[in-house]
Amino acid sequence: MEPAFFRNALLVEDQALTRQALKTLLVQCDPLLSVDEAGDVDTCLGMLARGSYDLMFLDYQLGRGRSGMEVLRWVAEHDLPLHTIMLSGQDDRDTVMECIKAGASGFISKSSDEGNLVFRSALDTILRGQIYLPHTAMGKGGFSPAARPAASLDGLALSPRLAETLGYICQGLSNKSIARKMGLTENTVKEYSGGLLEKFGVRRRTELIVEMARRGIVIPRSG
Repeated sequence: MEPAFFRNALLVEDQALTRQALKTLLVQCDPLLSVDEAGDVDTCLGMLARGSYDLMFLDYQLGRGRSGMEVLRWVAEHDLPLHTIMLSGQDDRDTVMECIKAGASGFISKSSDEGNLVFRSALDTILRGQIYLPHTAMGKGGFSPAARPAASLDGLALSPRLAETLGYICQGLSNKSIARKMGLTENTVKEYSGGLLEKFGVRRRTELIVEMARRGIVIPRSG
């Protein structure tokens, strides 16, 4: 049996009943996953500062005028190698891409008529190391990433350094942050990032993450 892709998750949702339902689904998908909970921004930031998480499910709207975008900015400022999955009923392409640009590693819509079925499928996709995005972010001809079997990077002949860079990009880290973590200059990381964009036939980091979702590629482990 392969080891779990993620080990420690933080679930951030201000509605207690929704939070409990999501936690139940997470445990059903991966009984070995440790799941902590936070109901507001300040509690979340305190737990991130004290804990060691590799996965976070983060609600876009957290009540009292607070937003999950605040948390994304904090995570970026602190260079946390953390896969953050946004949760929102507002799933238009602009909102999804705003979250990805800010550092999110995926997005699950809360507005689907299929409810738990969509969440379960999305969670299964994420927990096996793939990127999940809603149809709205996939563009013309898009499809559900959950329907795509997991694919490795082996056939793409990426060097270990490029694969490591790709993993950090999928975690939302900036070139500067990646350079610090890999012990490289920022210019070298820019070259690696440019090489990845060319390899996947895209122009921007956000498009690279969408392409990873399209292909069903398992995210390289980094951090």
